[in-house]
Amino acid sequence: MLPLLKRLLLLLSAVPCIWAASVRAEDNGSATTLERRFREANRAYSENDFEGAAKGYRELLKLTGPNAGLYYNLGCAALKAGHLGRAVLNFKRAARLSPRDPDIRANLSFVTALTRPAGSEEENSRGFLTDLFTRWVFLLSAREAGILQLVFLVWVAVGVTVAALGHRGVLRKAVIGWSAAGLVLLAANSLVLGMHIYSLRYGSQAVVVEDGAQARSGPGEDNTRVLVLPEGTLVALRESRGGWVLVSLPSGRSGWLPGEMVEKI
Repeated sequence: MLPLLKRLLLLLSAVPCIWAASVRAEDNGSATTLERRFREANRAYSENDFEGAAKGYRELLKLTGPNAGLYYNLGCAALKAGHLGRAVLNFKRAARLSPRDPDIRANLSFVTALTRPAGSEEENSRGFLTDLFTRWVFLLSAREAGILQLVFLVWVAVGVTVAALGHRGVLRKAVIGWSAAGLVLLAANSLVLGMHIYSLRYGSQAVVVEDGAQARSGPGEDNTRVLVLPEGTLVALRESRGGWVLVSLPSGRSGWLPGEMVEKI
């Protein structure tokens, strides 16, 4: 249970929530079932029924599939209800789909700061250059990187086609420069797209969603406690065995947690 002071801070300090444009009507201007459920969830949120709002947003996500606006709203409801782990989880999911949205980034930074232990040794364990490179790569969503890949392929194809027509002089030099620039951009974007595909297919990042999770030396309560992980801690999933998962921190420290205490992003 969160202390009263921290709960008040959550209610007063977070960026205003509710992404109103998440669900729209698609027929005759009439309200669809999705719109009705979306309004009901928003109404529950406005009436401070944050648990009810979260339930409504989760049901909508089952119908719509991944949606940045709904993940954002679900993160806001979890934040206001004091469930920091689920707030981090859903803001992270929203950020994957809309990585440059200022509200998502602001609320994610806010709740991450709340869940990071004072003097945490994990914060800078990856190194400045690694962290900077990762942030740069994921400024684009996977969908945006895919669209850019098609654009750069067309760019190079046009350059090669024009060059094949046998032009000479200044035009030939311009076409060669055009094609070379396209190849550089294509190669750079291929790296970005490849990292997105790897992250989506094989990524193992997860969030601790229960408070005071005790990681043990092996999969079972009878094993020695090796770590206590605060709610909202980001971990990597390494192995699963008998309802337990082996998780590790960026520093390399690891331990086993019950599977229900963590959720994959």
